[in-house]
Amino acid sequence: MAVAFSCTPTGNHSPIHLIPEPLSINTDSQGDFMLAVNTAIVISDSTMLPAAEHLKEILKTELPIKWDTEVEKIKPSIVMRYDIALDSLSPEGYILDINKKNISISSGGPSGLFYAAESIRQLLPAHSETGSSVVSVIPGVKITDAPRFAWRGLHLDVSRHFMPLDFIKKYIDYMAMHKLNVFHWHLTDGIGWRIEIKSHPELTDIGAWRKVKEGKRPWQDFEVWRKGDTEPKYGGFYTQEEIREVVAYAQDRFITVLPEIELPGHSEVVMQCFPELLCTNTQGQALKNTGVYCAANPKSYQLLEDVIDEVLELFPSEYIHIGGDEVAKDNWNSCAKCGKMMRANNYDAQQLQSHFVNHFDNYLKNKGRKLMGWHEILEGELSPSASIMYWGGHDGTADALRENHPTVLTQGSHLYFDHYQSLSAQEPKAFGGFAPLKKVYELEPVPEELEPQYTQNVLGVQANLWTEYMPTPQRIEYMLFPRIAALAEIAWSGKSQKSWPHFRNKMNSMLKRYDAMGLNYATSALRPEIRFELQQDSRQLKVTLNTELHTDIYYTTDGSEPNLTTATLYTEPFYLDKAVTVKAIGIKDGKATGKPEIREARLHKAIGCEIELHSTPNERYAAQGGSTLVNADFGGNKWGNGKWLGFLNKDFEATITFEQATTIEKVALSCIEETGSGIYLPKGMEIQVSIDGKNFETAGTWSSERKGDIAITPEVINEEITVSFNPIQCKYLRIKAPYHQIKDQGVFMFIDEIIVQ
Repeated sequence: MAVAFSCTPTGNHSPIHLIPEPLSINTDSQGDFMLAVNTAIVISDSTMLPAAEHLKEILKTELPIKWDTEVEKIKPSIVMRYDIALDSLSPEGYILDINKKNISISSGGPSGLFYAAESIRQLLPAHSETGSSVVSVIPGVKITDAPRFAWRGLHLDVSRHFMPLDFIKKYIDYMAMHKLNVFHWHLTDGIGWRIEIKSHPELTDIGAWRKVKEGKRPWQDFEVWRKGDTEPKYGGFYTQEEIREVVAYAQDRFITVLPEIELPGHSEVVMQCFPELLCTNTQGQALKNTGVYCAANPKSYQLLEDVIDEVLELFPSEYIHIGGDEVAKDNWNSCAKCGKMMRANNYDAQQLQSHFVNHFDNYLKNKGRKLMGWHEILEGELSPSASIMYWGGHDGTADALRENHPTVLTQGSHLYFDHYQSLSAQEPKAFGGFAPLKKVYELEPVPEELEPQYTQNVLGVQANLWTEYMPTPQRIEYMLFPRIAALAEIAWSGKSQKSWPHFRNKMNSMLKRYDAMGLNYATSALRPEIRFELQQDSRQLKVTLNTELHTDIYYTTDGSEPNLTTATLYTEPFYLDKAVTVKAIGIKDGKATGKPEIREARLHKAIGCEIELHSTPNERYAAQGGSTLVNADFGGNKWGNGKWLGFLNKDFEATITFEQATTIEKVALSCIEETGSGIYLPKGMEIQVSIDGKNFETAGTWSSERKGDIAITPEVINEEITVSFNPIQCKYLRIKAPYHQIKDQGVFMFIDEIIVQ
C-alpha cells in the first residue's frame, strides 16, 4: 500500500479509551506523533519482528523495519527495546511513550511489545480498521501496563459445530486484539472428532461426520455417517498440516493453543468408531453407548496413548486438556471387566475415574507435559500434579481452590458465553443460563474470603463457548462480542483499574471499532429491558427502562410502535395501575438498536398478597421466594433469568391469603417447559378455597392429556395452565400441582406467576 500522510495533527482527537484498562495512562505528553514518509520501526533483536510486523499491519503502512545498528539516528521513529528493569512488571508488561518526536515501546519480552502495538491500535480512530485510509497522527500518551493474570483464555467448541480454518484464525485475531493468550481448542466431544490422527484414520473417516436428521438437534439420536449412507452428512476435521498452521499463527500473536481430547467420557463418537472399547456385561455383550471408555480394557488406554502421542507432536503447549467432566459411570458399575477391576483394587466408580485420569497424568509427565481437566477430575483421588479448570458457580470457587491444584477459573455462572445476553425475546436460542455484559464484567474471579495461601493456585481466567446453538461463525461472533471486552478486563486489569461506569463509556468507542471491523456483535446491551416492580402499598407497577450501555430509550403504552417522532423519551420511572402493553426501543446515533421490546403489564387479584410456599424451590432457582409468584413480573421464555421458581423432583403447593374475602372464578399457573433441560409442565393442578384457612374445598382441577413418553426437545414452551369455575368467595386460595415424574431422571417444574381473576 502506498503511504499518504497528512501534514498537520488533528489537535482534537478522541478521549483515550483502552480495553483492557492499563495500569496507568498519562495524557500530559509532549504532543502527538506524526507518521512521516521517513518514519521507521526500529528493533534491536529478531524476537521483536512479530510485534514490529503486527504494528505495520495495524498502521496499514509499508513502514520499513530497521535494525538499530543500521542507522545512527532515525527521526521520526518507532523504537522497540527490551528493558531488563521491566521484568518486574512481567514479561507481558510494557511502557508505551508517544510524543511528537518518537514512539518508544519498552518491555521485558516480545509479548509486551506485541500488546503495546494492540494498545496503539485502540489509540487510532475506528475507521482505521477498514484500511480505506491511512492514519497519520497517533495521540501523545504514556501508558504503563501489565496483566493481572498470566492465563487469559478463550475456549471454542468445534465438535458440536465445526468451524472453518479461516474462522479459527479470525478467532485468534479477536483474542489478540483483546490481549488474551490461551486458545482452548475443544477438538473432540460426543458428537464429533475434529483432529486428524494418522494412526487411527477411522476417527476422522467416520467420527468427523454425522447424519443430519430433519427436525433434530445435533445431539439427538446422534449417529455417525459412514460411506454408503444415503442421509445428508455434516462435519469436518482439521488435518495435521492445518493444525500446525493454526499453532504457528497463534504463536505469532503470543497465543498458546491448548488442545482438548475428551476422556474418559463424552466419547460417543469414538465408541461408534471402535465399539470394542465399550463396556460389556457378563455375557460379553456391549452395554449402551454412554460415551465412556471401558476402564478395564487395555485397548482404551492404547488408543488414547496413540492419540496423545500425535497431539504432542502438533501442540507445544505446557498443558494438555483431557476433559474428564460429566462421566456417566453407570456402565462401569454394570461392566463385568470394570467390576472385577474395582473389586481387585477396592475402588468405587469415582476412584476408577481417578485411576483412568491419573494414568494419563503420569503418561503426560513422562513426556514432559502437564495434565489439565475440568474440575470433576477432583472426584476420587487426583494426582497432586494435575491442574483443573473450575466451571462451577462462583459460590464454589473458594472450595475448588482449596483443593490445592493449579486452577483456571471459568465460572459457569459468569463466563459461559453460550448463555443468554439479555432477557429479550429477540435473543437467538442459547443454552439456558444468563450472562449479560454487566454481570460478566462485574465478576471478581478470586473470592474475597479465600485464604492467602490458596490464591497462588489461580493460574488465571477463561470464558467458554459451547456451540450447541452456534452453527455459524456469525452466531459465534454474536455470542462472543461484546462480552469478550468484559473478559479482557477481568483477565488483564487489576481490581483497582476496573470500573463499570468507565467501561460503559469505553464501550462506545469499542462498538464503533467492531462496526468498522464488520463484526456481528450482539446489540443486547443496547436494547431496553422493561422492568416491573410491584409497589406493595399502592399495588401499582413501577416501570423502569434500562440499557446496559448508553443509548436513548423511547417508549409507548398505547400499543403503538415506538419511534423518534411519536414515542416518549424515557427519563424516569413511571407507574401503572391498569393493564397496558409497554413497548420500548433503543435509539443510538439516530438508529434503532433492534426491534421494540414488548411487555404486558397484567394486574390480577393476587398481586402483592401474602403467600406461603409449602414446597421449597431448588436453591439455584429460588428467585425472591413466594413473592415471585404474585408480583406481576413474568419471567418470559428464559427460565434461568432469576424470575422463576424451580422445583426439583417435588410437587408444588402454595397458599395465598387475600386481605379480605374475595370473589374469584379463574386461577392460572404460568409455567415453562424445555424438556431438553429436564423442565416439564405439571402433570395436573387442583384449586382449593377456604374462608377460615382450615377447611378447604376443591373449586376445580386440571389434568394433563399427555400420555406416555414426552419428546425430548430444546424448544421452549410458555403455558398458562388455567382452571375456571363458578364464582366463589374465599380468603384463602391453595394451589397444588404434581410434577411429571420420570424414572431415573431429575425433573424440574418452573413457575413464575399465579394469576387470579
